[in-house]
Amino acid sequence: MNEVKKSLDALSSITSEDMEEVKRSVLSGKRRQKKRNPFPGAVTGLVAAAVLFFAFNVLKDGFSTADDEEYEVNKLIYDFMLRTESDGNEDGATDDMKQAVLQSMLQIDALIDYAKTVGYEEDMEAIDDTVAEQRDIFYADLDKEGEERKNIVLQAQEENFGISHDEYFNVIYKWTTRYEKANEWLIRNPQENPKTLGEVLSLLQNKHERAIADFMELKTIPPFDLSVKYDEFEGTVAAIEGDRVLVTHGFVEDAPSKKEKLIMKGAASRFIIDDALEEISLGMDIRVVYDSLSYPVTSHGTLLIYGKVTEWEKIGSSTVTEYLAKSADELSDADIETAYKMCVHALTDYYKAVWNGTDIDLDAFIENENLTQYTEKKIQSQHALYGKNDKVKDIEIYDWEADYNADGEYLYLFMPVKITNYQGGYGEATEFLVRNVNGKLVIVDWYTGGKDTYDFMVRGENETIDHPDIWYDQEWVKQFDGTAD
Repeated sequence: MNEVKKSLDALSSITSEDMEEVKRSVLSGKRRQKKRNPFPGAVTGLVAAAVLFFAFNVLKDGFSTADDEEYEVNKLIYDFMLRTESDGNEDGATDDMKQAVLQSMLQIDALIDYAKTVGYEEDMEAIDDTVAEQRDIFYADLDKEGEERKNIVLQAQEENFGISHDEYFNVIYKWTTRYEKANEWLIRNPQENPKTLGEVLSLLQNKHERAIADFMELKTIPPFDLSVKYDEFEGTVAAIEGDRVLVTHGFVEDAPSKKEKLIMKGAASRFIIDDALEEISLGMDIRVVYDSLSYPVTSHGTLLIYGKVTEWEKIGSSTVTEYLAKSADELSDADIETAYKMCVHALTDYYKAVWNGTDIDLDAFIENENLTQYTEKKIQSQHALYGKNDKVKDIEIYDWEADYNADGEYLYLFMPVKITNYQGGYGEATEFLVRNVNGKLVIVDWYTGGKDTYDFMVRGENETIDHPDIWYDQEWVKQFDGTAD
């Protein structure tokens, strides 16, 4: 596969793992369900994706001039990015989404402008030759598919992604090539005191304030500080060197010796935290809020340091959380809110155990040993499938329902969940039965029945979840012996 095909695939948030799926969807004319790729909250996302996904175009070659009239934000690129991020619903895009799209575009522009200010000279003739060569290779390969299939691919590209192949070459591929060349030059010519991305963004905004402001007004983008972008990171402290802290997503075994690989894989990041030695210890779970634009523009994965941690806090505790019923002797609908909080906690820990490999204390939610063992097997099975993929960032519960069954003395909760990964996400619904056991609320059944889920395949499809004593039924439990491995 030539470089253009790789770039086209990456432009659509497609990775090599789902290449064949995308080929089939394009040829069939079906719109591919986009894997959501949040605009860069982590610098690794920017460095890896900016070349091929985030784009910006200057219509005239005089990019580094101080004359604002020579600089324009390309509407085609902005509309494409907003369409992609909003899953085709540009009219429903939020202000935050619009701001993130614009900021991501300007990050690329700022890097090119900065490179020019420190000595980089763009060879537009060579860039044009590269674009022409890749365009010729792409169309030559496409011609081999036959006229009918060629027309299908060309038409599907525009219908599915809102841009033609010609627009891709003339605007996006040319621009990403310009970015690559500038970035490569900066790497080969490191500056003694390189500016941060936030600093070069601020310079770009000041330099072309009128052009950027006019575009923001055109696209109804509320004013915001381009040079700052706050994000959150949760993980486990794996190494401490002075005020520099290495934080991993649940993986701490021998982390210091593998930190470069962990960072490159997106499983760890470095942070500078004041007075870290006094308050932070190895193995501590922490959450940090940081400015993800505070790193040098020439930083890459293995060198990445976020220099501006605005706040941090310890999360998790060795103390087992208990969810107590309103009454020690009975259950009622007054316990629904507490039961809901318990189930949210259970689901959060469950998805992070599956995707991130973090620990989960099932004793905090489950009293029945049979259900505990089944859930442990479920987590192990799902982690084997998903543990090497993207990490879970957060989950969100929406439109949940709850009901108190007085006859069975249990609470039923139906909880649709949106799981947000650092690169993408999905949704599924889980049903819970909750009881009062000696004054403590506990989960007595837990079923996620979407197609191809573990419960769907092992317990069966479309189960009716209304039997709170089912995991005490030893005959029923026996059917899972050896099946749930």
